[in-house]
Amino acid sequence: MRNVTVFGPGLARTTLGLAAVAALTVNCNGDDDSTTVTTSTGVGGTAGSGGSPGTGGSPGTTASGGSSAGMAGAGAGAGGEAGGPGAMPDPCRGIELPEGEHYVAPGMCARAVALDQGRLRQISFTAAGDLIGVRLTGEIIRYRDVDGDGMFAGADEIVEIANTGGENGNNAHLDEESGYLYAGTPDGVSRWRYDPDSDDLGEPEEVVVGQPSSGTHMLHTTHVYDGWLYVHSGSENNLVFGENEEEYDTHRSVLKRFDLSELEAGDPFDWSEDGEVFVVGIRNMVGFTRSAAGEMFGVVNGPDNLMYDGEDVHLDNPGERLIKLEAGGAHGYPFCFTAQHIETGSGVVPAGTQLATEADGFTNPHDDAWCAENSTPPLTFLHAHSAPLDITFYENDLGVLPEAWLGGAFVTEHGSWNTTPSVGHRVVFIPFDDDGMPPMPDATEQGTAFPLTVVFGGGSVSAHENGTWGWSNDGAGEDPVRPVGVAVSPVDGALYISSDNAQVFGEGEPPLAGVIYRVGLKPD
Repeated sequence: MRNVTVFGPGLARTTLGLAAVAALTVNCNGDDDSTTVTTSTGVGGTAGSGGSPGTGGSPGTTASGGSSAGMAGAGAGAGGEAGGPGAMPDPCRGIELPEGEHYVAPGMCARAVALDQGRLRQISFTAAGDLIGVRLTGEIIRYRDVDGDGMFAGADEIVEIANTGGENGNNAHLDEESGYLYAGTPDGVSRWRYDPDSDDLGEPEEVVVGQPSSGTHMLHTTHVYDGWLYVHSGSENNLVFGENEEEYDTHRSVLKRFDLSELEAGDPFDWSEDGEVFVVGIRNMVGFTRSAAGEMFGVVNGPDNLMYDGEDVHLDNPGERLIKLEAGGAHGYPFCFTAQHIETGSGVVPAGTQLATEADGFTNPHDDAWCAENSTPPLTFLHAHSAPLDITFYENDLGVLPEAWLGGAFVTEHGSWNTTPSVGHRVVFIPFDDDGMPPMPDATEQGTAFPLTVVFGGGSVSAHENGTWGWSNDGAGEDPVRPVGVAVSPVDGALYISSDNAQVFGEGEPPLAGVIYRVGLKPD
């Protein structure tokens, strides 16, 4: 059975041990991360101890050796054939996190592998194994474990290869086919000719210009698939209409795409005039990706301060959407939200239902019936205000992550910025079935149950605690931990996580000394 993450109302913070659970319901009160578990007969029960996330992968799986630089980037040594899990580098190398100051799924280890990385946002691997990260301040960084010690440290291993030119860096995408590295900039998107042997990629070429970056959602996440450049533009603020208050905005809160075969040197695409609107109604989709099957998915941060039928429901709503990205898709914003836990006189609204947005200062021209017809429900959703920022699929088993997780997705939850107590601050795994569908949370009178597994977060080695957390070990550490990016190495098979150490509402200003973590199965 699946692990289930649950939240409960009006209680002090409570530790939750992850386990397979049968016939349970859960009390839920949005940003309160405490837990009450009841059996189907209504008698109070306790969450069990953590269960095994699954056994390792098939020892027959191999990983082809790449260039010496690329393999060193993942700490696997020079090229050649890696014959199975025994040949993989130990994922438990690096700086240990104290057992009482973090949680990692049973049978696994978490290590810090790069310290003091500033406002590091998303990360991604090249096919050869170099890790590419982008800081909010614009630096594009190449991480390469030259000495093979499982860490990234020093000027030879952490190199700024390019810069986006402003304070809205988020991700970089290497299009291996064309040899260009793409990244969002304050004005749109630029690209650089990528050379793994170069420590300076030189001046960028503008690809898209005129893209808005005002307001609170200023990041321009970009990916290239099959010759198309996909670029997201978030809403300017919490609840904002487009030019026509009754129709979806086509300038912001969208995913656009541009045919790169039409790009001419010195003549970049104009955001307003060129390209095509691929998806509308997505408030802030910082993270999106494509699976090996060629399907695109994204995670969306929903609006704050929601009301429904005149009542404040913001602690429990909206569910943070995980959506499938298909041409012509419309996902509700700003008119509709995803119900996580709504109770009416008729009972509990089914989880995932699209309902009309209500908020102070926002007059919605549409109602629930309109939302039912015009807002595509998510495939599933995460806890309200947990702020999912990145998603990646686990599709290449090298025996370093649980084989049972193959085909599912890892999602980072940055954590709520303005709720007390804060929720999220972790990495979760969401299973997908053979039809490419994840399970939907279940809402009852007692609460909402989330069918996911916590991979890495706060608490101790025996039990996860949802919410803010930090750690310290002999002068190293991070507090708070705010996961942003997530990537699976194509070379060493481990899960890598970036954290930007950003401030949590109501708490002191942190040093913004971000960290990269590695998670994998403990060696036998």
